[in-house]
Amino acid sequence: MSELAEVLRKARQEKGKSLAEIQEVTKIQRRYLEAIENGNFEVLPGQFYVRAFIKSYAEAVGLDADELISQYASELPEPPKVEEAPPPLRQNRQASKEKGDGSKWVSRILLYLFAILVIGVVWASIYYFSKNKEQPVPPVPKENVSKEQKKDIIVPPPETPDTKQQPAQQPAQQPAASGKVSQLPKTGSTMNFELTGADKITVKVTAKSGDHWMDITGEKGTIGQQTLKEGQSVTFEVPQDQGNEALLRIVRARDVEVLVNGQAIDTSTAKQTSGSQRIKIVRK
Repeated sequence: MSELAEVLRKARQEKGKSLAEIQEVTKIQRRYLEAIENGNFEVLPGQFYVRAFIKSYAEAVGLDADELISQYASELPEPPKVEEAPPPLRQNRQASKEKGDGSKWVSRILLYLFAILVIGVVWASIYYFSKNKEQPVPPVPKENVSKEQKKDIIVPPPETPDTKQQPAQQPAQQPAASGKVSQLPKTGSTMNFELTGADKITVKVTAKSGDHWMDITGEKGTIGQQTLKEGQSVTFEVPQDQGNEALLRIVRARDVEVLVNGQAIDTSTAKQTSGSQRIKIVRK
């Protein structure tokens, strides 16, 4: 048995360590550790790993690895020699030098060509813009106007008896006032009005600006509903079978005119939101 292998094995036993523990410390497979203790160094993977494995083993059992390898170097295979590359021939060095000089000249020529190209582009741009600035753009002849341009030209239609401006229509006369309308305090968000001296309730709503949705209900259900366009009016009568009350719901009531039996009621205090304003009218 190899003396080096015997020294390593005894050192492990004196430390009270098993091969499994040495494997855990050195990360060397157990079969390689057994080969080292038996002196079978040829089992190890390559001559380079022989010294590396023995050094790790020695350090794991507390031995001086360098001194141990130096002492038993005769038992270890020689590490592979690295062949030195022969010095390059003088002719090759001369060729490399000439090649380097040629590359340097090529780089300089490319640099000069690039500089000339940049100067040419700048000069051409200056010449082009200065020439266009001096020459005014000629007007486009009338007969050469494209179809797309003709689409943008608005030609008024010929004036006909149907298209002549009609005289402004006189506003429709408001219905004669019937009874008396009085404003009462609000109930929550509901505007209250009282109608006296009338035998029925007539409501006319006119959209002064924008579109407005509205509906009107009596004591027994819906009387009607409508979306009024700007300038449009609608009139509702509360039948006797619907009782003596009328409830209106109007979106943006500030922008509408409300007539109750021909009398305008004040909606300036109505809420100015996208929701509807409730207006209640009671006939006494």
